[in-house]
Amino acid sequence: MLNLFDNFDQASFDLLRSQRIAKFNIPTVILNDDGFLPTDIESPIQYFGRYNKNRNPMYFDQLAVPHYWRILSTANSGTIYDLDEKKANIIYSATDNSRQVKEVQWLDSAGNISWTDHYNQYGYRFERTDYQNGHPVWRTYFDKKNQSFLEWNLVAGDLFLTTNKMRHFSSFIEFAIYYLQIRHFNLDHILYNTLDLSLNISLQLHSNGSDTLFWHEKIINDVLPGNMQFLIDNPTRTKKIIFQNYPDWHRLKSRLQGSSKNVDFDYLGIIYPHPRANQLRPQALILTNSDEIIGLSTLVEQLPKVKFKIAAVTEMSEKLLSYQRYPNVKLYPNVSTKHVKELIATSDIYLDINRQQEILDAVRGAFEQNMLIVGFEETLHEPNFVIAENVFKSDEAIAMSKHILEALLKPALMKELIDKQRQMASEATVEEYRKKVGEVLK
Repeated sequence: MLNLFDNFDQASFDLLRSQRIAKFNIPTVILNDDGFLPTDIESPIQYFGRYNKNRNPMYFDQLAVPHYWRILSTANSGTIYDLDEKKANIIYSATDNSRQVKEVQWLDSAGNISWTDHYNQYGYRFERTDYQNGHPVWRTYFDKKNQSFLEWNLVAGDLFLTTNKMRHFSSFIEFAIYYLQIRHFNLDHILYNTLDLSLNISLQLHSNGSDTLFWHEKIINDVLPGNMQFLIDNPTRTKKIIFQNYPDWHRLKSRLQGSSKNVDFDYLGIIYPHPRANQLRPQALILTNSDEIIGLSTLVEQLPKVKFKIAAVTEMSEKLLSYQRYPNVKLYPNVSTKHVKELIATSDIYLDINRQQEILDAVRGAFEQNMLIVGFEETLHEPNFVIAENVFKSDEAIAMSKHILEALLKPALMKELIDKQRQMASEATVEEYRKKVGEVLK
């Protein structure tokens, strides 16, 4: 039994966390290792690289550069200069603005990427990607001794692995299967969640297995992806497809159940942690990286008894600072991640009303704290956490304020809205999860 995921993205995180909350401790392999995987998850690159996991990450000021070159850094990224000539861009990992180096993109004289050095969470340069005409063409992986162990021709697709001898693989799929076999994983039942690498590995393994696809992506216009239709039409190791998106399943289940002799369809949501219930406190939170906040003045003026807490990880503009004139507004510039968690824990309304990018997974954090999430159609950052009753047009700030006030004054209504949020987000209970996954793994 094995979790086999292409990437450690949000969907993989949710699936793995749900399993562990439900007490299913299944070995997990991530095929595309970005260098910052959880320590209890394995990848082919980690296995052959044999990195020392007791080392610290590389910080921007530890990068080795020639004498007289300088490193400039903000909280979000960095650059390397030789006098006035930019030599490289530094990309940080997305962990608490700590300036841990993830990539260094080295530039040619025209300012194009020549190659990229990739660093992992243990401070090793574990990968180098070379470019031609703006396209990646060759990838080299290094072990803990900075020795090359894997060369990948990204144009032709073949790979060369050097351990005790050199081995050639015609594709990454072939290399990954070799890794799974020498690791002696139990491959009788693979759980996967994409229709890409992990599916192709499943298709090429021996046929006496029983695999399950956990499908989290939205179905567009009710048209199933081509590779899913292939599983429906052909006998493969994949015997079950489990939808994780409740709205899609609710709409398509009558069409899918019993439609194929090759796979069974079912539904199982996600287990989300909820450390607290909504306490109906008149405390509204906005996390933003800009001053483009729709309807803010109207909301503040229409809800004088509600305290509006506006936080940013950077400095605030004069426009935003001017809201200090309202007695029910509190501003938090340059806020730390720890302080954001405190603000979320003490608020019961989240206003998803800023135009620019979401910061710090704000909407998800609000959802897991059972905050009522309200937003405008054009500002929603995570629509799967916001129910239709809580979404308004940009010129409906007054209607939004009335809706918020009514929810705060009526506990039954607030509970109904929060319950609908959970259903919209495809939430499952621990009991449901144990029952359904237990059936899958029989």
